[in-house]
Amino acid sequence: MEGFAELPEVLAKLAVAVVLGGVIGWERETHDRPAGLRTHVLVCVGSAVYMILSMSFSQNADPGRIASQVAAGMGFLGAGTIIRHGNAVRGLTTAASLWAVAAIGLCVGRGEAGYMIAIATTVFVFITLRGLSWVERRVLTKRRYKAATLQVRRVRELMPRLQSLLDGQGVRVQSCEIGDPDAEGLSEVRLNLRLPPGVGTDRLTITMTSLEDLLSVDWD
Repeated sequence: MEGFAELPEVLAKLAVAVVLGGVIGWERETHDRPAGLRTHVLVCVGSAVYMILSMSFSQNADPGRIASQVAAGMGFLGAGTIIRHGNAVRGLTTAASLWAVAAIGLCVGRGEAGYMIAIATTVFVFITLRGLSWVERRVLTKRRYKAATLQVRRVRELMPRLQSLLDGQGVRVQSCEIGDPDAEGLSEVRLNLRLPPGVGTDRLTITMTSLEDLLSVDWD
């Protein structure tokens, strides 16, 4: 294989890429994420192959060009794992793990000191995915996003009072759309809200409808 490393070395690199990519892919698989074991292994092995290929060119070639294109191309694959569900966006962590696995594969393909970098990166990525998810669940407060449609009278007079009430509940208004009044003077107000822990929609509905001129609240 002119220009390539010896076959045993190439096979060893691909085997290492399978193992390291599989570690991250297994973690994502156990959480039922869109990109699981096979996807992460394929990304890691493919990245390693691209790096091996780039290193096989003559010394006048720039091996970094293929590596940079791998990193840029991962944006398209990662975007396929990102899903918007209502006001929440899911899949960003899995997209980031694919991006990191591509870097791991490139390091494996580079060989020598790249092995240690790849192994250390795998350990750190695994700890981040597995360990910090526990921290997020147990330590950090998780906030929820809800959309509400209000039927109100005298919207200009009501909105400052509604804002004050929501602030008092720890609720933050992410966006607000106010429709034109109808023939009866009723306006439709569309709110996207961030609710703090412990504040549910039932409780918030009771609190909001206690305001004069706020007739109804419907949650999406």
